[in-house]
Amino acid sequence: MNRSKFFAYALAAWLLLEALAFVIVVELFGVTAALALALATTLIGLFDIKKLFDYLRRRSSAGRAPKEGEPKPDMVETGLHALATTLLILPGFASDLVGLALKAPSIRAGLAKRLRGESEGRRGPRTIDLKPNEWKSLDAPRKRRRVAKSSGAPPAG
Repeated sequence: MNRSKFFAYALAAWLLLEALAFVIVVELFGVTAALALALATTLIGLFDIKKLFDYLRRRSSAGRAPKEGEPKPDMVETGLHALATTLLILPGFASDLVGLALKAPSIRAGLAKRLRGESEGRRGPRTIDLKPNEWKSLDAPRKRRRVAKSSGAPPAG
């Protein structure tokens, strides 16, 4: 499948999901409440854009290095924050749900770790250097020990 077909199918699936989510919210809360909720999430996203730009402006002020004790800017996490803001601005409840989830710092940090290739289970170095006499290959065929044949008589005991 080429990229344009994949993009068309993904867009159609997203629009179908958004329509289904809107119908569910209208059934649960009514049309007026659904429209008010959609407007509220869009306003949250618009107000968050200002905070995001202020954050980026402070971080990039003339390309200065972070001060002592100030955390270094994390571009992956900042990008996820920008994606969350964009999803909140877009109309639709499915995108709002994903956007609100990405606004949570713990979810954003965990996803950023995964995107950077860091994993909770892997700690320490990926390669361990050993001297030749400190390891043995398990792939080599094992030598069989010869078992002494019994003479058929029961063991003396």
